[in-house]
Amino acid sequence: MCTRRGRPRPAGRPMPWCPAAQLVILWPQNWWSPTMDMKRSLRLLQSIEYSSLCYTVYLKGKSGDKMIHEKNVNQLKSEVQYIQEARNCLQKLREDISRKLDGNPGDSLHQQEIQVVLEKPNGFSQGPLTPHSSPPKVDTYRDEDVESLRRTVQDLLVKLQEAERQHQSDRVDFEVTLSRYQREAEQNRVALQRAEDRVEQKEAEVGELQRCFVGMETEHQALLAKVREGETALEELRSKKVDCRAEQEKAANLEKEVAGLREKIHHLDDMLKSQQRKVRQMIEQLQNSKAVIQSKDTAIQELKEKIAYLEAENLEMHDRMEHLIEKQVSHGNFSTQNRTKTENPGSVRIAKPPSLKPMPLIRVVET
Repeated sequence: MCTRRGRPRPAGRPMPWCPAAQLVILWPQNWWSPTMDMKRSLRLLQSIEYSSLCYTVYLKGKSGDKMIHEKNVNQLKSEVQYIQEARNCLQKLREDISRKLDGNPGDSLHQQEIQVVLEKPNGFSQGPLTPHSSPPKVDTYRDEDVESLRRTVQDLLVKLQEAERQHQSDRVDFEVTLSRYQREAEQNRVALQRAEDRVEQKEAEVGELQRCFVGMETEHQALLAKVREGETALEELRSKKVDCRAEQEKAANLEKEVAGLREKIHHLDDMLKSQQRKVRQMIEQLQNSKAVIQSKDTAIQELKEKIAYLEAENLEMHDRMEHLIEKQVSHGNFSTQNRTKTENPGSVRIAKPPSLKPMPLIRVVET
């Protein structure tokens, strides 16, 4: 394996890594001009292509740690896609330059050297370069085409960088807003779970009180039956008018028992009223808890609607950005082709195909 300068890399050394944004920034401002040697420009293009190949190999080597570095792997995949797009554009540019050089019969030796460089898989020559006496001469129309191509490429690079910065800023804002809404939804979910637990506990307490209430009602009915029996026996004794002392004592005991039973009934009535008040309070608390749960459900639904709205805005922004990039690229190609036709109708037109892909989309998964 060879590095960018053609020297062999020691075994065990990892592949270099550089983000796609840094690759665009590291391109020289005058990466193509009429005064630059053709061979040097082609080597620069091949070195950029080889850097994209290195990043692809690095991505394949790190795919084993997907579960640990999933976020970094996704970022690397996105950057490799951008580098692949730049590589396709550079391949198209090399083909256009090769066709243009094939149309000039006076530079056969220089064409052979450029063809050798173009056929290399990594953009570097294994043997020493064959020197030539003087650099090839470039016609006026070729200089103008190359200068127009350079300006078009620079404008597209500037627009692409601006679009990437804007998209990065919008994505950061969206992620911050989304994380805030997710935290709020999680807090509301936890609060809702706690409220449901409290409601279940209250319902269990209400069920226990209702069972106690049924038992007290049964005991109350039994005591009322005993009171009625005692009153009936007392009336019978009074009707007989027996002066027996034993009968009088029995009547006195029955009266005492009736008085005690009445006190118990009064006490049970008080307890029953108290339990009824507690049951009413429990029912009111249960209704309040249900109202709170309904309000939490409404808040969670509103947060879900906001998240869906933000996702729709993100998709719309993504469609607008893609439409703007395609429109700018098609407008730049159209202006370049019109100028080439006006100045030299017989020359070969060089246009950069619109091969930009949409930016990666963040999907929200509800938990």
